[in-house]
Amino acid sequence: MVKVEVIVDHVRFEEKLIVESLKNNSVNVVLTNLRLDPLSWMEVDGDIELSLIRPVSMYRSVYSACMRESMNIETVNNSYSILVSGDKVLTISKLKMAKIPFPETYVAFSGEAVLKAGQEIGFPLVDKPPIGSWGRLVTLVKDFYVLKSIIEHREMMPSQNTRTHILQRYVKDSRKDIRVLTLSNQVIGAVARRPRNGEWRSNVALGAQVEPYKVDSELEEITLKVAETIGGEFLAVDVFQEDERYLVNEVNGVPEFKGFMSATKINVPEILTKYIKTRVKN
Repeated sequence: MVKVEVIVDHVRFEEKLIVESLKNNSVNVVLTNLRLDPLSWMEVDGDIELSLIRPVSMYRSVYSACMRESMNIETVNNSYSILVSGDKVLTISKLKMAKIPFPETYVAFSGEAVLKAGQEIGFPLVDKPPIGSWGRLVTLVKDFYVLKSIIEHREMMPSQNTRTHILQRYVKDSRKDIRVLTLSNQVIGAVARRPRNGEWRSNVALGAQVEPYKVDSELEEITLKVAETIGGEFLAVDVFQEDERYLVNEVNGVPEFKGFMSATKINVPEILTKYIKTRVKN
């Protein structure tokens, strides 16, 4: 029987469905919960053929994948793709190298540089740290007064990550974004996400409304190019649409898919399970 490790730090809705699907398809599942279980380079179940990396924390995901890879255990996703997709500076740098379009973006490491970037971009703009999820510390900035307040608040935080600013032009139609799920260089499907009343961010964790979105050839091409550039197998690519063109916003290397499944009725865990079994056999 195939043996697959699922590494988590929180057992979310998605992880429950993944584990259930794996077991229902004759896969022996080893669940490693990083809140309870330490990792070691010395000992690991010798029969584990693949580790599915699912921690919420980007660093826990990267470290877990890297450790398993050092022991010649295959990982989905691999540590490189999780690291690049988890850090927005690294992500955008890779997009630039591959000539993949994204909104005008600056990175600033000091208050003075933040204000200068604000002048270059103009208002409104979006300010966010390089690492983070669920819309945390992502702010719609409407003028210099708000930007100065953000600088003061972020300067009080101990982490260099949170003191680093990514400033991005506010895309005209960014009250809607498109999330495309990919697996092994194929598009599983896509949804459009719209913020709930009283919110401007389109994260499902913040109550966004989700509806199916038909993937056209241009969106498919740009999404698969992103997946190839990042180097991951199971990715979510978040895209804006402006003036009839697509702009890539972010990439998620440990994608959630609760809202996606609700809107599309696509059984993501079943698709992922079939892929993992094929991957292990090969």
